[in-house]
Amino acid sequence: MKHSATLLLFVLSIKLSWASLIYQPIGFTLSTAKEWYYEGEKITFLITITNQDKERTLPVLLPHSQNTGQKLFYLSVYDKANNTLVLRYSENKQLIRMVNDTGSVTIKYLKPLEQVVIPIYFNDFENYTNFPTQNASPHHFGVPLFAGIYKINLTYNPKGIPAGDSIYNYYDIFEKVPKVNGKQAMPSNGQLSPMIELKIKRSTDTLSCINGQNYYIKTDGNRYYYFTENVDKITTDARCIHITNLPAETCSLPKGEYFYNQFPDQFNEYIERFDDGDIREYRKFTNWCPEYLYTERYNDFKQKINYELQLPDKRFYSVVYHQDGRTAKETYCSEDGTLCTVTTYIYNKKDEFLRKRTEQIEPCSVVIIDNKKRSVKRGINLERN
Repeated sequence: MKHSATLLLFVLSIKLSWASLIYQPIGFTLSTAKEWYYEGEKITFLITITNQDKERTLPVLLPHSQNTGQKLFYLSVYDKANNTLVLRYSENKQLIRMVNDTGSVTIKYLKPLEQVVIPIYFNDFENYTNFPTQNASPHHFGVPLFAGIYKINLTYNPKGIPAGDSIYNYYDIFEKVPKVNGKQAMPSNGQLSPMIELKIKRSTDTLSCINGQNYYIKTDGNRYYYFTENVDKITTDARCIHITNLPAETCSLPKGEYFYNQFPDQFNEYIERFDDGDIREYRKFTNWCPEYLYTERYNDFKQKINYELQLPDKRFYSVVYHQDGRTAKETYCSEDGTLCTVTTYIYNKKDEFLRKRTEQIEPCSVVIIDNKKRSVKRGINLERN
């Protein structure tokens, strides 16, 4: 049975397939200078740019120092699971920082089969603001990257940069053939590098600095709790940012790996895994209603049974599946959750679709908390209204 989430994935798969059919003579690969890093350690990524054409000299953009504007390269981090592709964090595509020697991207002409390697730095907060021309250092995700194994790739996106617009024709799924006028073809959303694996280990330190923030690490003998303050006893209030059971000097466990993040006023994350590291349950959520931002749940056979996300228009969508993949229930909610349309799909004993039942519910109420509009679940104490 078709629904919008399936359609979204279908369109995305077509778009990626179509993009892969168009030859990209300039290739981008990402690598790291070391096999693994500790939490908070400066990470050196190496971008290898190759002119794969054997006959033509072709242009490519390279970054220069700047303090505002669009990033030419940005990173995205995905979960390590193989049964799904969950985007965990992505860089802000806009650059806001201070440098003294401002400039712009430059055009580099690569001869046939020529390569150029440029470094970019992640977690380089020492040089983020105080080095006058350090264009390679403004890369971070706005949240800490704690110990674990991640998949990571790079996007090269010159669209909107004048020098890029002068050498590229941009195309998307709705164009059968890119324009031909001497310019190179480039996907509208940029060109992706292949995925690589990034390993981050816990150290033995009880004080760790990540993204310029000190974290005090306490343990109850089973799990490790990361606090923004040196607390006297373990608690899970807003000062507790991260909980893991990874021992020191490790980045993964053979089974039973626990992962929880709490970023106040941003989002929370919870991960439950199968023994092989695949996702059993991934939740990205807030403390407000509707709380889910993104959810994937799987049964013991690794069949998806629940999918939730916030749509680009800020509405919320969720779907529940039967074990055989049939849609059991779909829900669309307004941005504030004060009105949700719930569709239940009804089948006979032979699992044949009979009809659907639609109803509207109001799970959330809008209240004022700390001078901000917040949505909370109906039925809770609203005395602060």
